[in-house]
Amino acid sequence: MDAVFREHPSELRDPVLILAFAGWNDAAESATIAARYLVDRLGGERFASIPPDDFFQYSDRRPTVRLDEKGQRQISWPANEFFVCRPSHLPRDIVVGVGVEPHLQWRRFSRNVLEVVHRCRVRLIVTMGAFLAGESHADPVPTICLTTDPALVRSLDLEVSRYEGPTGIVGVIHNLMQDEKFPAVSLWASVPHYIAALPNPKASFALLDRLRAVCRIPLDLSDLEHSAANFDRQVEEAISQDPKIARYVSQLEDSEEAEPEEADEPLPAETSEELPPGEQIADQIERFLRRRKSGSEEE
Repeated sequence: MDAVFREHPSELRDPVLILAFAGWNDAAESATIAARYLVDRLGGERFASIPPDDFFQYSDRRPTVRLDEKGQRQISWPANEFFVCRPSHLPRDIVVGVGVEPHLQWRRFSRNVLEVVHRCRVRLIVTMGAFLAGESHADPVPTICLTTDPALVRSLDLEVSRYEGPTGIVGVIHNLMQDEKFPAVSLWASVPHYIAALPNPKASFALLDRLRAVCRIPLDLSDLEHSAANFDRQVEEAISQDPKIARYVSQLEDSEEAEPEEADEPLPAETSEELPPGEQIADQIERFLRRRKSGSEEE
């Protein structure tokens, strides 16, 4: 099945389409958190969706079951939904597409996105994503802003994408927009690998901060910025509770400050054996934050 429209959005003001997909493109859920934040804060109304049956292998991404308020079982399927936001205090309307990277038929899926573009008469597409890197959690989140449109390079002072290698649904959509001569921008945030298992509002804030500059929209992100600062404090406190984790992060920060030839040197063998791997660090931090949230300091 292809895209299903609940309604045809009325004429929009200079609309921009924002896209984010959970999965390979979305380290620490940074992009999808940012997209859902826009929908919540700007009063988005769902107007279209792409049914999942033709695009997902359910044995790889299984639907989930929950009990509703009447105790009846409800199935939640992987969803790709589109919302229209018409904030009167902003100079343009915003269409947000948020969902899950499909497993199958990426070219057909991308054509569904293009159908939304045409129906809404979108003027600009911005995709958001996040990737894992070796930066410290204490540093500002690096963001990359790329485009395949030479006109946007000049007008928005962006970089031309020179990436070669594996890609996700975001790359396929951008390739289609390039073929269609449609302006598209890709925003990417860098997430520290050792906290990648945690939803990261700091990276989400970095993406939306760059988005408002690219789209020239005065978004108020003060509450998300507060959440990002609180996240930083919690991660810092969690790291301080475990000497091994603290040493690992300290080594990482030292390697960033070192000269390239120094940073490429491996850690001493005895130190490497004592330091936990990134997955263990993420688990430890997640357990700590979960205890803090429940009000208990016990395991």
